[in-house]
Order: sequence, then structure tokens, then C-alpha cells
Amino acid sequence: MATNPISDEEIMSETNDKLEDSPLTNDENNLQNQDDSFNLLEGRWTFWYTHRPTTFRNSAVNYDSCLKKLGTFGSIEEFWYYYDHMKFPSELPFYSDVHLFKETLKPMWEEEGNRLGGKWILRLKKGLSTRLWESLVLAIIGEQFNVGKEICGIVCSIRPQEDLISIWTKTANNQLVTQRIKETMKKVLSLPPDCPLEYKTHNDSLRDNCSYRNTDRMTDHFFQRANSLWYIPIVGGLLQFAIVTFRPNLMPYEILGPYGQFTKFLAYNHHCSLVWGFWIAIGLHFLEAAIAYRICRKLRIDAFNTIRWFLQTLLLGYVSLGKLRKYAAKKR
Repeated sequence: MATNPISDEEIMSETNDKLEDSPLTNDENNLQNQDDSFNLLEGRWTFWYTHRPTTFRNSAVNYDSCLKKLGTFGSIEEFWYYYDHMKFPSELPFYSDVHLFKETLKPMWEEEGNRLGGKWILRLKKGLSTRLWESLVLAIIGEQFNVGKEICGIVCSIRPQEDLISIWTKTANNQLVTQRIKETMKKVLSLPPDCPLEYKTHNDSLRDNCSYRNTDRMTDHFFQRANSLWYIPIVGGLLQFAIVTFRPNLMPYEILGPYGQFTKFLAYNHHCSLVWGFWIAIGLHFLEAAIAYRICRKLRIDAFNTIRWFLQTLLLGYVSLGKLRKYAAKKR
């Protein structure tokens, strides 16, 4: 016998009914009254849940109306009470989102405490979200990120082809703190060094009305100037090398003493070797500059500072490249 398919509205209604019947909200006041005997956390946090089937996502339904508050906690005992009653992310229907945010914030882009920030996004294959979500939740409430008030909350989003975990940051233009959050996220989740994390500001999300499309891995503006004293031996040495190789008669050999006599001997007796040596030295500098350029592109350093790194490395070689490589190692 044929049956009518279940509509998206019925799915949404059923999901909300289950949440409303959950003991989470019924016993919340009892939990809050027992705070004195609990192991308190440094801050208070709130679990939220949203589920927006296709018809809701493509309609003018207010996102705020889809938000379901599961409960607020400020202690270890309260946290486990709520968490133990919640389904694992892998058990949730598609287009569901679980949010853990500071008590005073809603998981909304335009919220006053969120609007100037953005989010780091980790895309996951299906089946990985439950373990990583739990690790991130414990790290957040345990204050493992050490960035003060710069973390607003975290989200686990279940989609048909992938799952996504994101950390919402308070100030998108504070790149030092934002990068530290990224590095700590990789550490607490034991992610490989080359695991890609994408960043998107909430202003961009508001502009294109989407959370996870048109993301960026965040432009970096890092540049570190090398000590100017290095230019004397390196650039000066290359210029002297060029003069000895191509205009040996211009060198004041007598003024340079024993070094000058040795240089004169090479210039007039081993000229071919000097030519080869000069072009090898120039080639090495170009190679190091090319490596610096590649590292800059990989780190998504902006075009202006990429040019600065290229030119500085072209002149100073590994003195400049070494600084860039150290920075790249710290960002992994």
C-alpha cells in the first residue's frame, strides 16, 4: 500500500517535539540551584540546536525562530548532565547544527558580540565529527585556547556530503589571536600540519547569506626585515665577485693586501672558474627567492609582502629564507 512521504515541516515539528520533551529544560532550574556544590567552570555556556530542512532553508523563515536552546551550564556536573542527554552529531539529521556558545551570545552573525568576528572552518568526512566535536567542546569549556574573550562559541554542522566544525572568533581583524586560535584548534584536535582550515568573516556571511561557501584561508600580512648589516657582506660580496669576474682591471688589489693578491691570482689564472662560480651563486639566490615565493603563496601572504620576501631573499639568500621558513614552521 502506498504511503505519503513525510514533509520537511513534519520532520522539523517532530525534532522540536523531541527536544521539548527532553529532561534538559525541565530540570534546568534544579541544576542551577545546586551551583554551590558543583565544580564551577571559568564561564557559563549554552547549548543550542537548529534543524532546517529544505523548505525552511529556501524560505523566508527567520533563522532565530529555528534556534532551540537546550540548556545553560556553568559547572562540570551541569555540562555532563546536558551532554549525556544529547545525541551524537553522527546521529542527527542532515542540515542540523549543534552550537555551544557563551551564555550571553546567540549563534547568529549579526549578534552584537559576534558581528565583527568570523569563524575557522574544518571540513570533515562523514563519520569523524562525533569524536572531534567532543574534543573541541572539552577544550573550549576547559579554557585551553588561552585567548581571553576572543572565542564566542563553536558549531558542529551536519550536511549530506560532509560535516563541518567551526570556531567563532570575536575579532576577525586581530590576526595574531586568530592565528593562535587556529594553531590551538589543530593541536587539541590532533590535526596533521597540512590540514586545511578555512576562514570566513561574519560580514562576508551576511553579504552572501551563507556560512560555508566562498571561504578563505585568511590572508597573511607577515614580513620580517633582515638585519641591514647582512647587506654589507652578502650584497657587497656579490658585487665584488662580479667585478673580479667581468672587470678584473677595476679591482684595487694592492689596497686589499693578501686578500687582494689572492683575488688577482684567481682573476687572471682561473677566470673560467670564477665565471662558473658567479653564475652558480646567482642561480642559488634565484632558487632561494623562488622557494620564498612558493612558501608565501602556501601561507597565503599578501602580494605586497610576497614581493618583499622575494626581493629580500634574492639579495640575501638563506639569511632571509631562513626567517620565512621559521615562520612557516610555527604556523603548522
